[in-house]
Amino acid sequence: MIAKGKAVSHGRNVINYVLKENKLKEFVARNMIAGYTAGEILRDMQLVNQYGNRCKNKFLRFEIGIAPDDISKLKSGDLNKIATSFAGKMGLDNHQWFAVSHKDTKNRHIHLIANRVGIDGKVYQTDFVSNRSARAAEEIAGEMGLTIANQVAAKKRYQNPKADKTRETKKDEVRKIAYKLLGEKVGTGKEGFLSFAGELQKQGITIQTMRNKQDKAYGFRFLYESETFKASEIGREFGYRSLFRQFGLEDVKPQIGRTVVPIYEPPMEQEKDLGLSPMDATVSLAGEISSGIGSLLNVHGEDYEETVFQRKMRAQVKKRKGRRM
Repeated sequence: MIAKGKAVSHGRNVINYVLKENKLKEFVARNMIAGYTAGEILRDMQLVNQYGNRCKNKFLRFEIGIAPDDISKLKSGDLNKIATSFAGKMGLDNHQWFAVSHKDTKNRHIHLIANRVGIDGKVYQTDFVSNRSARAAEEIAGEMGLTIANQVAAKKRYQNPKADKTRETKKDEVRKIAYKLLGEKVGTGKEGFLSFAGELQKQGITIQTMRNKQDKAYGFRFLYESETFKASEIGREFGYRSLFRQFGLEDVKPQIGRTVVPIYEPPMEQEKDLGLSPMDATVSLAGEISSGIGSLLNVHGEDYEETVFQRKMRAQVKKRKGRRM
């Protein structure tokens, strides 16, 4: 079991999120909360925290994750016990809170939202709140005989990363095919990129674009025979920006500074002929575009200049903070 927490100001958004119909599984526990809808719960909390005028972040958000191996051990009412015990250990007895479980992922987890302003008017202290959350989760896991996060981390730390021979074999196959095709298509522009993705698909390898919560593309992953590999596992030439550079598409996603990956140069003995006639290649390209492979080049969701500007501004803020110390 593991937990984390923080104080937030956007209480309305948090409550709406945890109570989304497609995510909500059930209410686990509650304390001094009468409402069940997002609007009702928000009103209940605002009646109390409206008096905390000097408090900016008036809500507390906690997430409690349960190890996959422990899900089968849980009995009816155990989630309620976990949430209630967690709230008690975190000192939330005088604060309004509610806890729900979600069904949108395979990993069972609990969201606990609390009013930072207590019914006695005191504001909850959030010093090291995330560390205290993790410690409380460890204590509960020990009491209930569940997996402790530190034990899982230690197991992973000393586990051989190449212990799964089947996965390593498939990774080598993907790497061999990808580099062979890259050597054939390097520097051939957009058409070459589409053809590269199409040839991979013909051999059972699918490239997917990874996107963050803001729906901005940030990387690629390769799917092959029920296994998923990050682009970095296949080779540095297949990173999100570096792969565009291999095809001469630096205007789509430029690389700067130390992140620049050299253009791939195939070995001299590499075969040049993939066995495709010009007609087959043309038909293949048309099919690839129609099947959605062209969406890999859709990078309008991310403004590169804006990203650079934001990084620069964050660096200046850190520099100013450092001068005050």
